[in-house]
Formats: sequence, structure tokens, C-alpha cells
Amino acid sequence: MTMALKVRRLIALLALIGAISACTAAPQTPTPAVERPQAKLLATVFMSPTPGEAARQATRIASRPTLPVQMPLPTAQPTAYVGVFVAAAGEDGGAPALDAAAQFSPPTPVPALAAGGCAIPPAPLFGENWTQNEAAQQALGCAGEPIAPYVGTTQLYERGVMYWLPSGEIWSIAPEGAVGGPYWYAPFAPPEQGWSVPVPEGLRMPEGGFGAVWRAIPGIRETLGLARTPEQPVSLSLQRFEGGALLLDGSAGQVFILIGRGETGTAYGPY
Repeated sequence: MTMALKVRRLIALLALIGAISACTAAPQTPTPAVERPQAKLLATVFMSPTPGEAARQATRIASRPTLPVQMPLPTAQPTAYVGVFVAAAGEDGGAPALDAAAQFSPPTPVPALAAGGCAIPPAPLFGENWTQNEAAQQALGCAGEPIAPYVGTTQLYERGVMYWLPSGEIWSIAPEGAVGGPYWYAPFAPPEQGWSVPVPEGLRMPEGGFGAVWRAIPGIRETLGLARTPEQPVSLSLQRFEGGALLLDGSAGQVFILIGRGETGTAYGPY
């Protein structure tokens, strides 16, 4: 046997052995890839154990039914210094005489207090000087209400003074000390008449609510005369009594005793 033949038989034998091994070997299963577990995070909202005011308010608003919007109605307030032309000039050069009783109504009466003493004493703010007038003090009687402070308006006249309160009330006072002088009371300014008279240098015609009262009541014009100053703000304190009132001009530091409960009365002071 030649060498070449031996080599070919050896190669064929090796090929046969390889084929038999391939058929008898067990198939190998590929190892699957191991998947690593992934950590999952939950999206949560933090809830406070005690809700704040904003949270409570939001809850109330969310549970509240929607209602139609209603605008509040304005509250009527007294208007001062407003008037209309009601009369022409009279025979005395522009000063028509009007019936005061037809223009003004008396102030609201103070309710009676229990007999045997005064439930409300005079305010200490009025001081003690006014108490020297014992007759006027007796005429006042008991206080019907506590003292009330105001920021009002005042105007000085040739022989007196006028005071206005935000309530619309006006006092025209011609005091004569302990003797007593007249005063006029108006719960509100009457209609403005619009006439005027010649005014000497240094004096002036009253205007607005003061002017309306001045023109409507001849006694005020004759007693107080013309205005000496313009109107100016003033600190006032008022306490009403059974028989009148105590009026404090805080800017001037003077007290008036006003005796009477109607349109006119007697004024004592200033103290």
C-alpha cells in the first residue's frame, strides 16, 4: 500500500469519527440573560397632619355653592350745607322773615332717668368752672347720655359763635356769661335762600349751613351780626341732659351751658 493511500484512509477515518461525535453530543441550551430587578418609585403627595389656614379656606370655598353677587345698598347719611332757593328778598334789603317753627323741629328728647339720682354723671372733661352756676346746673338735671366727641365746624361772629356737628345739628350762641344769652338750635340746615347784604370791610357773609340758618332766622342775624372769621374745623364734645346740654369747644378750651330742649334757649358761659 502506498503512502498516499494511507493518508487518504486516515483522513476519511477522522471525518467519520467527527460525524459520529456530532450526532451523539447533547445539544447545549443557551444561558438566558439575567435581568436585574429595577427599583420603582411611587409618586405620592405629602399630606400635612394638620391642614393650614389656606387649606381650610380652600376646602370651605370648594364646598360652598356659588351664589349670585349682591351689591350692598348705601346707607343714607345726613347731608349738611345743602339747600335750594325758596324765597325772594324781603323789604328789609334781602332778609325775608321765615317762620322758624316751620323750618326746624325740636331735638329728640332724652329719656327720663330713674328718680332719686342720676345714672350718668356729667363728664369730667367739662371741668368744674361751669358748676359754679348752681341755677343752670339745677336746670340741666341729669345727663341722658355719655359725652360724645366730634370734629365739627365753627365760625365767629360780631357778637357770638356758631357750631356745626357732623350729624347736621347747628347751634347759634350769643353768650353773656353768668347772666345768660340766647341761643338757637337747628337739627339740620334749612334750604339756602341765596340773597346777600352789603358787608363792611373786615366782615363777611356766612355761607353754607351757617349762612342758611343765619338767613332763615331774623333773631340770629340781629343778635350775632356778621361773621368775623371763615369757617374752620373744631374739636367739640357734647353731653345731653334732661334740661339741655353741655358743649365743650376743645379748640378754644371753653364750655357752654345750654338750657332748653327746643329751637331756642339760654346759653351761659363760656367757662
